[in-house]
Amino acid sequence: MIELHGWLSILATYKDEDLIPQSEVDSIKQSVKDIVSNSEYKIDLQYVNGSAFINTLYCSNHRTREIDAIIEIYRHISEVATGSYGLIYIRDDEDKNHYNEFQVYVFKRGKCIKKDDVDFSPCIPNIEDAATNSDLCE
Repeated sequence: MIELHGWLSILATYKDEDLIPQSEVDSIKQSVKDIVSNSEYKIDLQYVNGSAFINTLYCSNHRTREIDAIIEIYRHISEVATGSYGLIYIRDDEDKNHYNEFQVYVFKRGKCIKKDDVDFSPCIPNIEDAATNSDLCE
């Protein structure tokens, strides 16, 4: 199984937005709306107190093209709206190189950095116990 948990706080720039022409800020906001609304994936765009946020939960039995597409959407938004910041956590128990760990994509200052997780990984024993034969037979 693969699970993806992502969130992104969307800000037009990491610089003082008051110094950027409002037309440019509006253009960035429209670009983000277009990206999300044209996506066929479950990316939830919300506004709270005038600020934009996206959240995504995606689970599947196997890795699909949707995982890479969601990462690319987050990456594109963070490049367009360079003040955006957030994370995507992915756990894929069929990934031969990372089956017992989460992979983390960090978005900030217009860039995406892939990192190893240190909080939940290795998944066994940090967040769950290894299955034993007796556990499987009960």
